[in-house]
Amino acid sequence: MLIAFTFAFATELLATEVDDAIKQAKAAQKEAASLGFEWRDTGKIIKKAEAAAKEGKDKKAIELATIIIDQLPAVRKQAAIAKNAGPRF
Repeated sequence: MLIAFTFAFATELLATEVDDAIKQAKAAQKEAASLGFEWRDTGKIIKKAEAAAKEGKDKKAIELATIIIDQLPAVRKQAAIAKNAGPRF
């Protein structure tokens, strides 16, 4: 009985982690779009993460969402560099 409770709790915890990861990925996507630098595959990867979550592939969903979350610092850097971009004579 204790094993069943532990398993149910662990499954629920992982589902929460998946939801949080996807929410964070969507927030990262929104920020990237607001900066004008949403990368080409961002939306596709989020859709794949959502599909993996629906199929019960929690680890895969988290991995995919993490790709987007991890891209955000590079997007911010790209946006900052672009502010000063242009010809320098």
